[in-house]
Amino acid sequence: MDVFNPTLMVVSAIKRLMKENMEEPIIIKGLDEDGRRTNSKVFEERVQEAIEYSNHLILETYGQHNIGGRLDHVEGSKYLETRGPVGQRLGFMGRPGTKIVCKGSASDDVGYLNIGADIIVQGDATNGVCNAMAEGRVQIAGSIGARGLSMTKWNPDYEKPELWVLGSVGDFFAEFNCGGIGVVCGIEAKAPRNVLGYRPCVGMVGGMVFYRGRTDGSYSKNDVKNVEPNDEQWEWLIGRLPEYLENIDRMDLLTVLSDREDWYILLPMVPQEKEVLLPRPMPMSEFYSKIWMPAFAGPDAPRGGDPLRDVAPGLDRSVIGLIETGDLRRRAPLWQNKYFASPCTYNCPIHIPTVDRLRLMREGKPEEAYNLVMKYTPLPASVCGHVCPNLCMDACSRQGVDQQIQAGLLGQALESMPHPETKPSTGKRVAVIGGGPGGISAAWQLAQEGIEAHIFESDNQLGGKLAQVIPWDRLPLEVWETEIGRFTSMPNITVNLNVVMTTEKLEELKETFEYIIIAVGTHSPRRLNFKGSDGVLSGLDFLKAAKSEKPMVVGQRVAVIGAGNVGCDIACEAYRLGAEQVTLVDVQKPLAFGKEKEAAEVLGAVFKWPVVTQEVNDQGLIDSKGELIPAQTVIISIGDVPALDFLPEYIERVNAAGAEWIKTGEGGQTSDSKIFAIGDVEKPGLATHALGAGKTTAEYIISKVQGKEWKPFKLDLIDVKTLTMEHYFPEKRLGSAESSEADRCMSCGSCRDCELCEFMCPENAISRKELEAGGYEYTVDEKLCIACGFCVETCPCGIWQMSVL
Repeated sequence: MDVFNPTLMVVSAIKRLMKENMEEPIIIKGLDEDGRRTNSKVFEERVQEAIEYSNHLILETYGQHNIGGRLDHVEGSKYLETRGPVGQRLGFMGRPGTKIVCKGSASDDVGYLNIGADIIVQGDATNGVCNAMAEGRVQIAGSIGARGLSMTKWNPDYEKPELWVLGSVGDFFAEFNCGGIGVVCGIEAKAPRNVLGYRPCVGMVGGMVFYRGRTDGSYSKNDVKNVEPNDEQWEWLIGRLPEYLENIDRMDLLTVLSDREDWYILLPMVPQEKEVLLPRPMPMSEFYSKIWMPAFAGPDAPRGGDPLRDVAPGLDRSVIGLIETGDLRRRAPLWQNKYFASPCTYNCPIHIPTVDRLRLMREGKPEEAYNLVMKYTPLPASVCGHVCPNLCMDACSRQGVDQQIQAGLLGQALESMPHPETKPSTGKRVAVIGGGPGGISAAWQLAQEGIEAHIFESDNQLGGKLAQVIPWDRLPLEVWETEIGRFTSMPNITVNLNVVMTTEKLEELKETFEYIIIAVGTHSPRRLNFKGSDGVLSGLDFLKAAKSEKPMVVGQRVAVIGAGNVGCDIACEAYRLGAEQVTLVDVQKPLAFGKEKEAAEVLGAVFKWPVVTQEVNDQGLIDSKGELIPAQTVIISIGDVPALDFLPEYIERVNAAGAEWIKTGEGGQTSDSKIFAIGDVEKPGLATHALGAGKTTAEYIISKVQGKEWKPFKLDLIDVKTLTMEHYFPEKRLGSAESSEADRCMSCGSCRDCELCEFMCPENAISRKELEAGGYEYTVDEKLCIACGFCVETCPCGIWQMSVL
């Protein structure tokens, strides 16, 4: 063990400590050679230097301040042990990886501005423990003084800060706590009759306080509520209790402190609860007249005045126009309900208004909610519920609170719903070439408006790749048949199967129908040229056969060229058909993701990359390095391209990725104004993209038929920063899956009618107004509004925005 003194330590000793053993402790003395106390600045400098040579320091302290803080220039774990009295701010700005053990009591502000350090005080601590702490943990073996755990902060990307106290805490504990977790055990307390001190939790808006023992009940009832811990909260406490007791050397208390009935929690009330329990804030004008003026009334000022009236009786006391209203405001709040798109609607290719659906569920209007979604998509259960990776939820704002809304469950709930109402036939007809998801979607929209949709499908069933390729374990057959049955029963829809489309047939359709929509998808597999490529199976053909009565025979070992999601489907089907090992290879990092990749990996599929196929023979696949991947069956799945032999030459194409695609413009229109193209013939995508393209083109055609202006979806995405996420309950509520998700929805960009803006306005300038046509709006009285922005900062849905005047 070395005694650290920079003026005496020789270079060789420094190098030895650095290179040989960073675990060897270094002692830093708080007294100089003459026995005088080292000042805090010099002592801290010595600690900062010594930590570069050893991660274990023993500090002989004599009241020095800021011990163990700001050790941010050295990576790795750091252990500091103090022996002797310590001054203020022990662990000040402590960093993650730093552990400080104080062998005794500590002074004020232990853990002040702590951002990750573990601090253990084996005694008492005075005032300000954990003041403004953002992360880390402070554990006290005794009691603490006033204003502990005050003004803590919490970043949701990190763990919540924690303060553990064995005894009691002083007055104003957890004042303005914004996220810290306090645990007060009430053992050997300095104040056994009131372990939480006077007026705890004033202004507390986050975190929680566990406590055990007697209190005077003076906690701020405007800010927190006193409850018993639920199962999740109790598991959190009891799971961490043993480590705390071990750190303070009091494992003898484990049994005593493990009685759940002894514990309570103070939790912050959310704004919705405060709105119910608390009176509406008093406007400043009313406060001035009723409170301020009477408070300073006297013989010389019977109507009231101010604190300076006796020393400055002639002072001009007219209102100074620092806060203006009306036209003199520099900015004003605007109620922008539904001005912006929620992330779910914006990212959904069909633009399903999930927020509106869940609002209707909350209002007790399930039938209206179902009908709303059915107008947008014919396949909610098949695609939204099972096949789609739910692009709508990738950016769901609810993730900022707990987890995204379960869009798949919402889709599955619509499996047995009836089709929406349709208008009587107008006599207008549209030919839809291709009965896949794009063609089905276009026909669905056209039929609702009374435009007859005639589908011409080359296969003996509708659905395209959904029916032909997607394994039934991902898309349940019963669900699919139910939804297709609903589709075919819809008026204004006619289905023609086993139709071989030719150029001549297309020209005939052009003469007899108002418009033609081409939605034939991509059913020509891509191939690669390498030695033995003739013996490689097409992934598309393999999957189609797997869903037929005559699936292809596979060997015990299967290699799949192409490691995307379709390759994963092939792997799963190969295992179902008897394969014992499937290897997926790709020239780049596999693009597979989500449930398709998970399903393949669960079955044992192995992914290898980068692999360039050089040859396929009886032994398997040989890559460009000459390495063999054993396989009796090799399947290629590197994408598919459209088969456009029937397309007339005058329809413009574009070349991309070695294939021809149909060139389209506004609404999917081709170079022929009567012919449209949607889905994979335009560009590759998901089934959801095809559904969205079908809806867009159908709406374009409907606008032409009805002589109306076409209005595509053009709403901008709402800025998630405008949402006040703190005003949401993070837990799921009881009820069905649908009602639970409806409660959890943050209603981004769409007013939830929570009245918080009206409640929080300090001037009562906001009021709710019923509209004659139904519905409501919130309005602002310009004569009262002072443009304080409280409505903007309060609104959980991002409805209120400030505009510059």
